[in-house]
Amino acid sequence: MKLRKRTKSNLRITIMKQKKVKIFAIPFAGGSKYSYRALENKVPSHFDWETIELPGRGARMQEGLLTDIKATTDYIFKEIQNRVHDVEYMIYGHSMGTLLGYELAKKIIKSGLKAPICLFLTGHEAPSLIKCKRISAYEKNAFWQEVKKLGGMPDEVMENEELRDFFEPVLRADFKTVEGYKYQALEQPLPVPVFVRVGSEEDILQEDLMEWQNETEYKLDVQVLPGDHFFIFKNPDHLIRHIDNAYAVATSMHKYNAAC
Repeated sequence: MKLRKRTKSNLRITIMKQKKVKIFAIPFAGGSKYSYRALENKVPSHFDWETIELPGRGARMQEGLLTDIKATTDYIFKEIQNRVHDVEYMIYGHSMGTLLGYELAKKIIKSGLKAPICLFLTGHEAPSLIKCKRISAYEKNAFWQEVKKLGGMPDEVMENEELRDFFEPVLRADFKTVEGYKYQALEQPLPVPVFVRVGSEEDILQEDLMEWQNETEYKLDVQVLPGDHFFIFKNPDHLIRHIDNAYAVATSMHKYNAAC
């Protein structure tokens, strides 16, 4: 039997086939690069999950907190701009991370960088309809009552005053970031498929979700899953299946568009 030598061309093709799909995940208010660990641990082997660490927390504790959507979006953009040229990637965000993911996608398209395969966004109505309490300026007790209503904060934090004092500046900064958000309509919808998931117990109207259709040139994919605002952690395996399926569907959408 005649053996065929592996050429540089064949080697390059093999390496390309082995490349993983990057998931750039953007945390929710008060979150850090560890916030999505329950999801990250469940992703299939063809994904490479990376949660962006925002300033003022975790490994970047010494950096100043940001309180502005544009500044935070610019920060994330600088973090990833040199790493998206030769990889397929998705953007994932929950709650505050949804707004940041959407604004990041806008900046990526405007800059001419390689676009993400899709946006997978959870826990938020369309950006054109954003409505939120301005709780960043609430006095301490009222502030933590609102945080408790939102959920997502571990009991060990809620029941420990020292830990609450530690996390409070980060939460206030992030809430202020969302509260100051000003929607700017796109001149053209994003050339990126958008997948939106929310919890069945969230106070979000179906028609407010459907407004996401204005942000993408592709058919919007919206589904309601069981749970409250932090439904993403109730059944991580289920959410990861949705993310995996979104990648497959988005890939098919792009191939169909390219063939037309």
